Amino acid sequence: MTPSKISLALKPTPLEFLPHLTLAWQGPRLWVKRDDLTGFELSGNKVRKLEYHLAAAIAEGADTVITAGAVQSNHCRATALSAARLGLACILVIRTSDGQPPALVTGNHRLHQLAGARIVYVDPDRYRGRDNHMADLAAGVAEAGGVAWVIPEGASDALGMLGMADAYEELHRQLAQNDLEPAAVWHASSSAGTTAGFGWGRQRIGSTAPIIAVSVGDPAPVLSAHVERLWTKAVALFGGEFPTAAIEYRDDFVAGGYAMIDPAQPAIEAAATAATGLLFDPTYTGKALFALHEEIRSGRFDRDDDVVFWHTGGGFAALA
Repeated sequence: MTPSKISLALKPTPLEFLPHLTLAWQGPRLWVKRDDLTGFELSGNKVRKLEYHLAAAIAEGADTVITAGAVQSNHCRATALSAARLGLACILVIRTSDGQPPALVTGNHRLHQLAGARIVYVDPDRYRGRDNHMADLAAGVAEAGGVAWVIPEGASDALGMLGMADAYEELHRQLAQNDLEPAAVWHASSSAGTTAGFGWGRQRIGSTAPIIAVSVGDPAPVLSAHVERLWTKAVALFGGEFPTAAIEYRDDFVAGGYAMIDPAQPAIEAAATAATGLLFDPTYTGKALFALHEEIRSGRFDRDDDVVFWHTGGGFAALA
């Protein structure tokens, strides 16, 4: 049985052709799935996952939501602003390099504060135990007479994954309307919920479009294992079939780890923005975009191929 969800995102997000970038890169026909347009303050794919999580929170009578992420987390920003819209309190466990508030508050983190979230800063060592830390915070809410709903990092669990499965089905309908059979659906992958959702959605509708997940931090086997754990959990919770079609995991553009980039990446991002008017944040969409550029340059695709780049948002982080 599929859980209920609430409506937060502006959907469907457009599927747009990028003629100038296609010409500039001299490769396949490039399309972009505009999940940066899910709503101004909620922009990005994370809000799709939150539609399921916040529906569950409300059904459980929660008055507080708790989640975790990096200081420029798109997910934390979307959670804090969604909670504010719904009249829920929000607690964010935010990772900084030293566990202290950043000296300069910019981008998503400024929006965390504007949304009225309570922010708990932790260093990377403490952040590794974030699930236990969030459980302790939830216990504190309960002791004070409240009810907390804990959302994992990136809302990347079996429940949040369903939002991205719905998104993939949305794309499938748009591809059919445009008579497209893409050579790749290309996206940035981190906490695995988006990739797992794409695979789950592809399985539900019987799509054959290749899915390429560009890791922004973890080795490919780690990311793949996380995706398969989410699928296993989803089968247990909601039924359905374990996805069988392979996903291609790429970890050769990690460039040293999460939030680290190849020296050539900024120039590619800037040129792509100049050719499209789109913003790409360095950690996620920018890294995936750079990987796509390099693969096109290597001759991976033919000129008559169609490639869909899934823009997962990050405009605020791009300005941090």
